[in-house]
Formats: sequence, C-alpha cells, structure tokens
Amino acid sequence: MSANTAMAAAGGKGNNGNGKGNSGSTTPGNGNGNNNSGAGTTPVITVPATASCASSNISVAGASCIGFVSGNLNGNKPSLDEINQNLSTWGVHLTAPVASTSMLSGLTGNTINFKQQLYGDTIVSIHYGNVTDVLGNKLTNVTAFYRFDAGHGAGVDSFTTKFDSLSNATLYSTGAAPTHAAAVPEPGTYAMMFAGLGLMGLVARRRMQK
Repeated sequence: MSANTAMAAAGGKGNNGNGKGNSGSTTPGNGNGNNNSGAGTTPVITVPATASCASSNISVAGASCIGFVSGNLNGNKPSLDEINQNLSTWGVHLTAPVASTSMLSGLTGNTINFKQQLYGDTIVSIHYGNVTDVLGNKLTNVTAFYRFDAGHGAGVDSFTTKFDSLSNATLYSTGAAPTHAAAVPEPGTYAMMFAGLGLMGLVARRRMQK
C-alpha cells in the first residue's frame, strides 16, 4: 500500500469502507452496508462507543485509542461513513476503501503484522472477540482504532495487543519509508584521501625518472 493515499485532513493515507450490509426488505443492513434490497431505507451511523479502550492495549508506546466500538468495523464490512464517524475524533476523513492487502483476517494469538514496515503517523483498527475496558466492563465483538508514531528510522515491523481474542485488523494509514542522503565524508577523510593521491603521484614520478 503506497503512503499518503485516499485520506483527507489527516496527512496520511487512508482507506476503508464500502462493504455490503445484511440484506433485508425494510431494514438497513448490519454493519452499515452501501446497498439494501429494501427501498427508501437510511444507513445507520454508529456513534463512537463510550466504553474506553487504552493506549496500553498495544505494545507501541504513545498510542492514542478510540473505542471500543460495538461490532466488527474491519474488512470493508461497514460503510465509509461509519468509519469516518469514529475517526473524526482525530480529524481524519477517509476518501476511498482500504486495499485488501491492508487487511488481516483469521488472526489468532495477539500479534499484528501487516507484512510491511510501518513508519510515521499510523492508524490501524483491531476487532476483538472479548476484552475488558478501562472501567472493568467485559465486552464482546468490539473494534478499537489506534493511532501511533511508528518512527522514521527502522519503523515498526509488528506489534502485540494485551488481548488474545483478536480476529482481524485493518491498516488505514502509514508513512513512506525514509530516504537516506548519501553520506558526506568527514574533513579528516578528505585529508587522508589527498595525502594518498600525493603519495601515489610521487611514486609514479620516481618510476619515470629511473
């Protein structure tokens, strides 16, 4: 996934949304899908949850967290509007669905690895089966959004969560790999180089004089 794509007002790239809701004759699909067989229905926007996740939910230092939000908001199942409703807290507005290469499904354990290095401003979401929020409430089938600085050196290859009930995750935004300028030799290096060239010239002149 290329950096800085499909996100407005957040400076990173973004994506997600545009899956289909459950079909029904008169009611909107679960997960806020785009289309419905019922005529005249209006998609329902999920308000960000009041149950609180925590930055310590993941192993990356200094993370921010939104959630827990009821339901699975990964895998392009909900609409873009539902994702944006939650991410608006960070001033983020996604303008296109996430690429399938930026989604992980069928996860077990507690490790998240998007198979690419993460750099700079990064936004992800994780769906959990069972969690306990900061108030001690036990929740099931919830999603949390995390934003963190993955750094501009080595970046972040993978990270873990404190919960071992994760099922899928989505990478909405991350930065580009840093570019490294060519190293400039130190003054001492130049001096050694010129001294070496002078010595080579002296040897060549002596050989010509013989």
